[in-house]
Amino acid sequence: MNLNYYPIGVWSYVLLILLICNSDALFKFTNIKCICYDKSFCELKRCELKLLSRGIVGLFLHAQANQLPINTSTCVLTLYRRFNGYRPFLYNVTVDVCSFLKNRKRFPFFNLVYDGIRNFSNINHSCPYNHDIIVNRMVLTDNMIAKVPVPSGFYKLKFHLKTDGLWRGEVEVHVEVNLGFDR
Repeated sequence: MNLNYYPIGVWSYVLLILLICNSDALFKFTNIKCICYDKSFCELKRCELKLLSRGIVGLFLHAQANQLPINTSTCVLTLYRRFNGYRPFLYNVTVDVCSFLKNRKRFPFFNLVYDGIRNFSNINHSCPYNHDIIVNRMVLTDNMIAKVPVPSGFYKLKFHLKTDGLWRGEVEVHVEVNLGFDR
C-alpha cells in the first residue's frame, strides 16, 4: 500500500489518535455511601471522600469488624450508569471473596476492581480476616479505566457484602468518567 494515494485518510487517523491520547480525561469519585446492616457485626468508623489537592479526590473507608475471624465472605458487585436515574450497566457479579483471592482469573471484572483497591487497602490476602477493613487515600487514575473502555458519564458501583450467610452491609461508590471529548 502506497501512502501517497491515501494522504488525507492516514493523516486524519494520526490526528485522531493524537487527540485521543492527549485528551483531558477525568476519572474521579463524586460520592460514597456506606451502610452496615448489623451493628453488632461491624461499625463504620470512616466512610468519606476528601479533597486531597485540586481535582484529586481520595476515598477513605474504615470498617471495624466486631465478630472475628471472618472465614466466609460473598460480594455482589453491580455497575450502574445514570440514564434518568441509575440503571444496571454491563455487570452484576456475585463472587465468593475467599475463593476469588486464591484464583483471581475466574472473575475478570471483579479482578479489575480489586486491582484498583488492592494498593490502597489491607484486603490483600485470603481468608480468614482477623482485622478491620481499611481503604486509605484511594485515588482514581486514568490507568485504571484504560482496561475497561466505558463511555463518558456518571457511574455507580454497588458492593453488597455477606458473611456467614447473612447480609452485613453495602457500599455505593459514585464515579464520574469524562473522556474529554464533550468538554
